[in-house]
Amino acid sequence: MNILENKHHIMLRELDGVPAEVRDSVKLCFELLSAAAAINRVCAIRLARYNLSEGRFVIMLTLKSAGGKLSPLELATRLSITTGTVTGLLDGLQGDGFIKRKTDPTDRRKLIITLTADGKRVVDEVFAEHTDWISAIIQGLSLEQRQALSESIYCISASHALSQQLPDEH
Repeated sequence: MNILENKHHIMLRELDGVPAEVRDSVKLCFELLSAAAAINRVCAIRLARYNLSEGRFVIMLTLKSAGGKLSPLELATRLSITTGTVTGLLDGLQGDGFIKRKTDPTDRRKLIITLTADGKRVVDEVFAEHTDWISAIIQGLSLEQRQALSESIYCISASHALSQQLPDEH
């Protein structure tokens, strides 16, 4: 089975003269990237059925976990995104009837974002379905394969090569 994207095949062809260990390492990295891209693509398609993006879904989950009420600034802080990004996501969620913006009774300058009943229903439904789907991606792996994958991903994430900064160009 070939999971590599065309761009990866093109880059691998350029590695014909390098040692096999280097080529195999690059190919394995490309396989990991391709698998992650496939997961992201399917995730986006599945969420789109509910008129959600990953960002909109995460906003709804964050509101739910906070008891259904947060300010836009609190959402931005919890999600490490800008308030401008939050505003755009909230506009779409409000347009679809998933959230309401209300003035904070203790500070009229502040907004409180709440999930509507429809928003609560959708986030619960999508979360259950999404969790089952994500689990199904990994279910075919044995316990040993899961442990090896987890350890490998951890080692890759902790790689010194990923922590290196590129030199400033002057």
